[in-house]
Amino acid sequence: MEQDARRQHAIAAIFRRMDEMAAQCGEKFPLFRAAADTQWTLSKRGSWMGGFWAGLWWLKASVTDNVADRAHAVRWCMRLEASLDEPSVNRSFVFWYGAGLGNQLHTDAAAGQLAQRATHTLLNRFDETLAVWPLDEGMGAGERGRCMLDLDSLAPLLALMHAHGGSIGRDLAQQHLDSCLTHLADATGAWRSRKVLDVTQTQATPIWPRGQAWAMLGLAEAACRYGTQRYVDAALRACEYWHRQLCVPEAGVWGKPDPSAVAIACVAMFRLWQHMPEQQWLHQQSCLHIDVLLTAEVVQAGVFVGHHYRTRPETSELVESPCALFFLLEALLCICATPILNTPLNTPSRGTFA
Repeated sequence: MEQDARRQHAIAAIFRRMDEMAAQCGEKFPLFRAAADTQWTLSKRGSWMGGFWAGLWWLKASVTDNVADRAHAVRWCMRLEASLDEPSVNRSFVFWYGAGLGNQLHTDAAAGQLAQRATHTLLNRFDETLAVWPLDEGMGAGERGRCMLDLDSLAPLLALMHAHGGSIGRDLAQQHLDSCLTHLADATGAWRSRKVLDVTQTQATPIWPRGQAWAMLGLAEAACRYGTQRYVDAALRACEYWHRQLCVPEAGVWGKPDPSAVAIACVAMFRLWQHMPEQQWLHQQSCLHIDVLLTAEVVQAGVFVGHHYRTRPETSELVESPCALFFLLEALLCICATPILNTPLNTPSRGTFA
């Protein structure tokens, strides 16, 4: 099967998989499934994963133009309202992918109103002293989250603030972005995913593939939203670091693979390439990486066991999740909408590749 056809088969299989998941999960949000012979772990409110479940239906409806798919998206979107007051910056995951995306792709007014309400509640949680939105104490972070800078939700946070936060939201988003650059990035393009900003504690997490992929996604968003050279350069450095150090899917999260990081990185590189088409290597790397993820299980059944997830307090394992599936589908939809370039792979203009 040629590669274009393989990608199209994977998209169709993911759509069928979503229908199967919906039938299995009923009125609750799917969080993860650890093995093929187990049931989905479900949540009434969806935790931080719920927005991706609604987002999957927004993506599917944008392709199929099917009334039932659109109705699914709207229904799951409206059920996210229960998380509006959750004290966590990860609400931006929930309400950008679950609501803002619906307004962007379908001009859905109800989704737009929900995204705007979420944005306003987030605006009230900005810490002017730290110049960041702290992770905050909700969604399991606890009291330490009040002074924790967390990178993961940077991309949806910027998207929400630019779409629904007005000039104040955009200004605060840039302050948060600059703080991330100051505290979490190094000169090589490597990013740490979180750091405590308390004066008595300076711990930062180690560099790991999904954290780097979240950084790439956030910086691609920043480069497209602001166009400032500082953000463009930071985005390219982060992608170059990924290419040099982390681009092999089997390379590890503490010795374990994390295919979801590859899917997120593919989306990030594709978006940055759209902003900078002269950086053709970004497009080609995105295509090469996504094709590595298209196993027989994905292409035939739409099953993507690709997310390292803490299933128990002391246990992390590869699972199916709406988050991983969302980014795999988004990457496929991006790539399939653009002709594959047949010219040789270009290296970045700064010449940092061997």
